[in-house]
Amino acid sequence: MANFKLRTLFTSGSHSARAMQNLCEFLGSRVCIVDAFDRPLLGNPSDLPPNHQRLPVSFNDEDVGYVMAESTAAQLIAELLTHLAARESESRTLASEVLHLYRELNLFEQLSEDLSALLDVAAVSERALQEAQRLISSTCGAIFVYDKTLDAIRLVASFGDSSNDPSASQGSLTIHSRFLLSAIDRGAAEIINNCAADPRVIEEERPFHSLVCAPLRAGELTSGAIVVASSQPESEYSSADLKLLNTIALLTSTALENALLCAEMVSAARDRAAYTAELQAASSVQQLLLNRASRTTPGFDVQWSYVPASEVGGDLFFIQPAPDSSLIALIGDVSGKGLTAAMRVAMILGALNRETSSEPDEILAALNNALIAQGELGFTTACCIRISPSGEFVLANGGHISPFISGLEFETEPSLPLGMVPDQTYAARRGTLRHGERIVFVSDGVPEARAANGQLFGLDRLPQLSLLTAREIAQAAQDFGQEDDITVLTIALS
Repeated sequence: MANFKLRTLFTSGSHSARAMQNLCEFLGSRVCIVDAFDRPLLGNPSDLPPNHQRLPVSFNDEDVGYVMAESTAAQLIAELLTHLAARESESRTLASEVLHLYRELNLFEQLSEDLSALLDVAAVSERALQEAQRLISSTCGAIFVYDKTLDAIRLVASFGDSSNDPSASQGSLTIHSRFLLSAIDRGAAEIINNCAADPRVIEEERPFHSLVCAPLRAGELTSGAIVVASSQPESEYSSADLKLLNTIALLTSTALENALLCAEMVSAARDRAAYTAELQAASSVQQLLLNRASRTTPGFDVQWSYVPASEVGGDLFFIQPAPDSSLIALIGDVSGKGLTAAMRVAMILGALNRETSSEPDEILAALNNALIAQGELGFTTACCIRISPSGEFVLANGGHISPFISGLEFETEPSLPLGMVPDQTYAARRGTLRHGERIVFVSDGVPEARAANGQLFGLDRLPQLSLLTAREIAQAAQDFGQEDDITVLTIALS
């Protein structure tokens, strides 16, 4: 019996049921429609004319019901029901696929959150392998990562490893695997569904029947690979398995990069015995994060100057190209000082890297809710712009100093800083930057610079100061008397 039931077209309130009723009334024929077990769905068999016909309604070469009526009407209704059955089945199949994709996205979102919370290479690798083992049928799996200190690939996590038991029959994965080395060298995933017939198989892999390997790639660099294999007879991996492993590899490589960076920070901090040295290490990492947050965008001349008041600062900026070749830039200032402020800067930069919207007001709203979700983190002022190569731009401001264009303030609507009120919205204002003009953003470390006699640099000097370069603006505030972090960001069309 076909999986499709004709009864689904005649449920209460169904458009198909109403259409059938109206069609029968229009044809003026007495009609009875029954399912595959002759249970009535529409009409009464006792009302049929003596010369009625009984025609099947087919789906996937099986009869799912019958139409009984006069010849012409029966044929018309049977054909229509056959078409409706096919459409209903397609709709249900599509709904099932959408639900599957939704669940898959949720699954990988959860995995991404889990991996992001781990700052240890082994812990990240173990968690990734757990997910690979759960989603992909396998008897053995491993993650190999390039170790800078050893200048070699090493095994960091595995399951089902039989390398310590020569009598075991499920096989083992080693750094000598030609599949592994090929995936790392080419940066491409591969499926092998008949290991015995592949000349690249080494002795340890002979018990495997099938194997799939995906590289761990972070940007253009391949840092290792994840491999799963099965020694079950007739086992085969599909393109869906390859897609799953590739996705896990992508999430894992990002988490491993963070874990390795964290490990480097810890290693550097251990070489220092004092808190000052730890601050210096944190400053280096913060500079690295800010440098990574500044990406070259063709068509724009972007200049920035960042002068923290101490080893680590609470200012931040973010520059990246959008898919439509426009530029997205953000400047911000978190409340607080020292490591607490620096950690909040790192969290915000991470959130910006994960942000999918290109609209400044939506970016600020998402950052606001992310800060609210983290709890008592103080507040953050921020100003965000998206500017196209033609100079047209959209700007949203969250409690930050308004920018300047050619010495004139580009006024923005007053709004609360980020991290204070849930679901806060931010007004977007449009403008145009012409060739030869420059839009200038500064943090409050510029107007709050204080001379030895107590005089503030002030806001009144900013219009004239904004005509200088980013480095000159920062130097002028620093020379006047720096008390807070100073950040200057300028954008012009190139």
